[in-house]
Amino acid sequence: MPIPVVLDSFSWPSKKAAEADFRAILRESGYKVGDRITDPTHEQMLLELLERHPEAAEKTGPGVDHFFIGRTADGNHSFAVADDAIGIWIRRVDGSPEDFSYRTAIHSHTAKSDAKEAMRELVDARRLRYRDERFADGHPVYSDLSGDLFRSRDSAQVVYIDPTWPQLTYAFAMNEGGWDKMPVHSGHGATRIGSVLEDEAQAERWLEFHEAHANFGLATANEAARRPRSDEKPWTP
Repeated sequence: MPIPVVLDSFSWPSKKAAEADFRAILRESGYKVGDRITDPTHEQMLLELLERHPEAAEKTGPGVDHFFIGRTADGNHSFAVADDAIGIWIRRVDGSPEDFSYRTAIHSHTAKSDAKEAMRELVDARRLRYRDERFADGHPVYSDLSGDLFRSRDSAQVVYIDPTWPQLTYAFAMNEGGWDKMPVHSGHGATRIGSVLEDEAQAERWLEFHEAHANFGLATANEAARRPRSDEKPWTP
């Protein structure tokens, strides 16, 4: 059974599909060794995937300035690598480089990524209902970010506006005592894709919190991906 990969602004139906898109950044986007990754969508994908990495804090260090293409052999490895092997690297704000394995991030998970996946699943129907309601009367519908006209309902993506999704989920998690206080399960042996909050009462609290504070809008997929990544901490309900 395929296991989905769910980030804040992107999702894939399987780890294989996610790997293909990140491999395309490395191999098919025209970047050469030493080049900075400049496409805003690629950068956003990598920033969100980095959060999923089991060593995210160590990889990030004082902060990420940008990502670039580097030689795998330049990293600290206990195994031999080919001289021409390349990978995606982090350039920190202090100028130091750090190698970054997107495959490790895709195949790993943290309490935070598991909880956010479960939280997203619980409110997904609300998001889709909001989009349907915006298009229900047949009148023109415009992007809340750019004002551009949507050519179809399928070209519209639901986004969170003040608070953003990272801010909304972070505030709830802190109210609950932190990400490690939000255990999840994957069906208790039943066939299921994705994660579910273990505590049903906690799931209900999340739904109530979301109902009270979520502020939806519509944007194109490109607009949603290119939104600046928000600091999750400043917003409080």
